[in-house]
Amino acid sequence: MEETRVTITGDNVSKFKGIASESCNTIIVSTFFKPIEKEKPSRNRLVLAEGSKSILKESCRILEYSGLLFVYGIPTELWLWAHYLLRLNDNTVKMLFKYWIALDIDNRARNDYLMPTHQGVLMFLKTRANVKNVSPFFLNTKEVRIPHKYCKACKQNLKDWGGKKHLMNPKGTCISDIWSDLPRLTIEDNTIPNSVIERIIKLTTTVDKSSVMQIVQREKAIEIERHSSDYDFLRRSSGWESLTEVKDNTVYNGDCITFLQRVSSIYPNGIFDLVFADPPYNLKKSYDKYDDERGDKEYIDWCNAWLYGMYKTLKPGGAFFVLNLPKWAISHAAFLNQYLDVRHWIVWDALSEPRGKILPAHYALLYYTKPGARTKFNYSALGSKPVAGSVLPSDSSVYCLRATCVKNRKLSGDDEKTELSDVWSDLHRIKHKRDRDAHPCQLPDSLMERIILLATNPGDLVFDPFGGAGTTATVSFKLGRRFVITEIDQKYVDISNNKISEMQHNRNLFGVIELDRKSTKRPKNGISKKDIETYVQQFARKLGKVPTEDEIQEDNPEVLNKIDLLYPNRGAALKRARIVLQT
Repeated sequence: MEETRVTITGDNVSKFKGIASESCNTIIVSTFFKPIEKEKPSRNRLVLAEGSKSILKESCRILEYSGLLFVYGIPTELWLWAHYLLRLNDNTVKMLFKYWIALDIDNRARNDYLMPTHQGVLMFLKTRANVKNVSPFFLNTKEVRIPHKYCKACKQNLKDWGGKKHLMNPKGTCISDIWSDLPRLTIEDNTIPNSVIERIIKLTTTVDKSSVMQIVQREKAIEIERHSSDYDFLRRSSGWESLTEVKDNTVYNGDCITFLQRVSSIYPNGIFDLVFADPPYNLKKSYDKYDDERGDKEYIDWCNAWLYGMYKTLKPGGAFFVLNLPKWAISHAAFLNQYLDVRHWIVWDALSEPRGKILPAHYALLYYTKPGARTKFNYSALGSKPVAGSVLPSDSSVYCLRATCVKNRKLSGDDEKTELSDVWSDLHRIKHKRDRDAHPCQLPDSLMERIILLATNPGDLVFDPFGGAGTTATVSFKLGRRFVITEIDQKYVDISNNKISEMQHNRNLFGVIELDRKSTKRPKNGISKKDIETYVQQFARKLGKVPTEDEIQEDNPEVLNKIDLLYPNRGAALKRARIVLQT
């Protein structure tokens, strides 16, 4: 293997002269920042400094097609680099966003808000513009794996694989876009840590060659422009002319943008204490009526309209949370930083299944506050006396989240805690039918409970423009907050209203706010993926290789019929055998 490394320090473009175009397959940029800046709120129209733009342009020139560009920095500024790269396209080159890798590595003590452990690394792919097929790229994810970790209390695998334990690779888990296994350290300068560089090089090194360039920026990276004028979303016809006041604990059926437009005219100083949005992710999800597929520009313009409406209707000092995929969160940050004080780019580690190259586990939860009044942040830090109704420190990451293990170890007094940081790995997405309503993207109650408790007091008013099956409404009601949600689909309006009605009934009858969960039942056909995959793996051990369809046909032809019922193609089932062959 031939390996060449070049390290360039600073912003001077002349330092890049003499480096041939398309001569490097991996470039790592350490953006300039002062570590303390990640804890300061910022509300300005930010732009990249000219030196930062030059670094990106030269990096794109030097990078070969199918090469990867990694950009390291603090989350409150890194989105700006991504925003620029997404638009740094010409007729021949396109920089394609692949991942926002969240590094859970900063050991800095918390200040007024969450412990800021999150550092970010952008990963962009250089591909050809105006062509149908994206340039293929290499990542050595088969060998770069995270060793399995085991719960300190119950000794089982730290991540609960449930019925998928037979798919556990003996070499460890696949690497995701959240790196929590690297050593913690206090970030004292802007140079990317060696542990991160080593992993990137391992991921991108090919058998025949590896050419890596490291660029460490030593000059100002960000500049401040004059604050932009307000976004004009008021050109839309309202459709809510009859609305003269917003009623507490109400589910409004209709478009959230025109609703917010009307509310902002009725309450020009804001009305909501907390606004939260979990919009459709533009991923072709199967909602009941809403078509979750828009062009990128159309989707961003649509998002900006309801983001601005939420900002206008939020009270000064109020909290603003928006959840989305990192790709869209970059655009959200570019828009919101003009109006609000940024607090955190929170990483929600919500991985559902162990599969893929770099597993997309990261949901971005952007946390802002509106200037003009004192903000609320209800958190009882480690070592302090717990305050009733506040969020408490998290259980240590040395424990698993299995309910039985949690109960048993707490009864025995085994209960280590850690400060709540801006990387949330202790809240799972909904996994079981018994906890889910008929909605494809329902959030867990535990996530909403944390957000609402952190940012509001009892009696405060919470708003959600995409009410869905009513999670925000039910959690707000349970915690003694008032709520208002909008939902465009009457089916989900009915689901939400029925749940609230049931909670009110139980409170009046029993004095306790409870919700009887009615799971969405799926018809059982007596066929199990686990049974099929276990058979395929056992047969692979016997043969010493992945079985072919003909070999399975000869050994047990009924298995192929079952595979056809449960899998998109037969190869999807047969490839499950590869894991046992690596043992």
